[in-house]
Amino acid sequence: MAAEQPRQRVVEGKKEILSRRGHVRARHTPIICNERVIIRHLVASDVPAIASLEADAYEPSLHESPEAFARLIELFGDGALGAFDEAGLCGYALGVPLRAGSVLELRRPLREVPADADMFYVHDVAVAARCRGRGVGLALAERLIAVGVSRGFRRFELVSVQGSAPFWARFGFAIERELEYAPGARAVVMIRRVDS
Repeated sequence: MAAEQPRQRVVEGKKEILSRRGHVRARHTPIICNERVIIRHLVASDVPAIASLEADAYEPSLHESPEAFARLIELFGDGALGAFDEAGLCGYALGVPLRAGSVLELRRPLREVPADADMFYVHDVAVAARCRGRGVGLALAERLIAVGVSRGFRRFELVSVQGSAPFWARFGFAIERELEYAPGARAVVMIRRVDS
């Protein structure tokens, strides 16, 4: 006798695998970035890979703590996206609703998502060297911005580091002010407003 296949349903664009009693066993939202890269939501077990990729992508003063990464995934999982190829994590994007004008402190886990959040904060988009130039960063950024738009946010903010402002300008972000985000790390705060 063949084993019973799990039942599936789609809720808000997410495929859910249901148990025999109808309880959600797993949620999957993978999308194909290109023929070899899949984007899905990050989970706590991805944190070591995120930290490793970040260490290769950013100068040391800009490194985040594993606890801060884990907390962002826990607090706002919809804003935690990872791109995976045959070798594993090759890019990630993290965003979270905050109050306008807020900047996340590096290495400090966020306590909570403010109930009165009026802005979607793009905290980080990073791509491994092996995947650069393949559209992974663009796909992650587009998907993360779409999360904010789907939640009704009309204002987006980020801190651009290591000369990434031209990348973000392609998405409609404009420089608001300069900032020393970490010791010796010059940065700019950028804002994007979405018309209704």
